[in-house]
Amino acid sequence: MQQQPLSQRGQKRREAILEAATDAFLQHGYDGTTLDMIITQAGGSRRSLYDYYGDKQGLFGAVIRYHADKLVEEIRSIDVTGMSAREGLTMLANNFVFALLEPLNLELYRLLITQAPTFPDLGRTVYQAGPELLLSELEQYLKHLQREGQLPAKLPTPHTARQFLGMVKAEFQLCALLAPEQLPPKSAISAHVQDCVTFLLDNR
Repeated sequence: MQQQPLSQRGQKRREAILEAATDAFLQHGYDGTTLDMIITQAGGSRRSLYDYYGDKQGLFGAVIRYHADKLVEEIRSIDVTGMSAREGLTMLANNFVFALLEPLNLELYRLLITQAPTFPDLGRTVYQAGPELLLSELEQYLKHLQREGQLPAKLPTPHTARQFLGMVKAEFQLCALLAPEQLPPKSAISAHVQDCVTFLLDNR
């Protein structure tokens, strides 16, 4: 049976449940979270929660996908039309790195990794809708820059997009997760991103 589109009120109710569930999962972990905790914070009924998400597993999956989609859409919404290669790549790379380093995204990443063995399909879905999609779109952007004559002649190769994302990401996410007190300031991270862009564009 085809689902009917949610009304504006229904959409707000659904988002309230997702936000309340996010708080609960991050505070108590997956195993320590109960549906009653979420209902108490978000309001509504157990019936409506089941209607939307089925059970706690379904709700957990919805929470992870909700925030992963928000992160990806924030990056995809960046308009680099008319920018030079240096400006466009710098803007995209800065937004990519700083999105990864947002405290909420770090906590959700940690939560997803701990639950990945229990939710293998969810991990695969998030990867395909997140990193894999962004990688594909960066590949298309690099091909566009090549057609515009803004990349070195030998670029892009089949590996350029992955190499560039890995280079700008560096160990920052891992540092933020394991030793946040050692994370460089934003100015230093931005300087690193600029150096990565220069390395790519001047690699002739």
